[in-house]
Amino acid sequence: MKLKMPFLLAALLGAAAAGGPDARACGYFDYREVRPAVHVPKPAPIAASVRIANADQRLDEEHLTAAGAEVVTAFPTIRRVAVGASPLETRALHILSLAVVRGEGRLRGVTGFSGTAEAERAANLEWAVATLRSIDAARPNDPVTQADLAEALAARTLHEDESLAILTDLAHRDLLGSAHAYAALARLRASKGDAVATHDALARCELMTKSPAIVCRAPDGRLALGG
Repeated sequence: MKLKMPFLLAALLGAAAAGGPDARACGYFDYREVRPAVHVPKPAPIAASVRIANADQRLDEEHLTAAGAEVVTAFPTIRRVAVGASPLETRALHILSLAVVRGEGRLRGVTGFSGTAEAERAANLEWAVATLRSIDAARPNDPVTQADLAEALAARTLHEDESLAILTDLAHRDLLGSAHAYAALARLRASKGDAVATHDALARCELMTKSPAIVCRAPDGRLALGG
């Protein structure tokens, strides 16, 4: 009986040794299996035309910073692009100029247009005026571009008389189709002490926009160009 025990133990150890590789394969290597790296494709870049369409929509929704950001992302050197370089770039310039004007020269976080200082805001507004003037010259007798130019001119004291003349002419011919332009006309008429004409311009402004508190008046009730 005592002689059988060493043989039995040896047999068991031998079986364990023989099964060792299989045991390691099942127990060790499975937990440390080398898996191929998963390569996630980068998202396709958004086309400039799509970004400009988005910018146009953001501008219409009064999201001025978002509109400006879309334009600058699509065309990082847009400030140095000339009107007429391409139809898409000209459209981008038009949208960005209006966003700058309605943002009073400041688009927070938008490269080149953040306007952290008064001098920078003034420079941004003058850039917008010059750009819209060039667009107006390229599209003569277009009431839309004339109104947009006049809106920009109204944002600068030295251009107010020119703005008032353009806006008054368009309004008399019933060609003023922008709520922001009517807001500018109301403010200019108010500065001249013309209460009746101011009220009429504000009424037209509020008929044209879903956000009269943003576009036509400031939150405290004063006349406003935008928000």
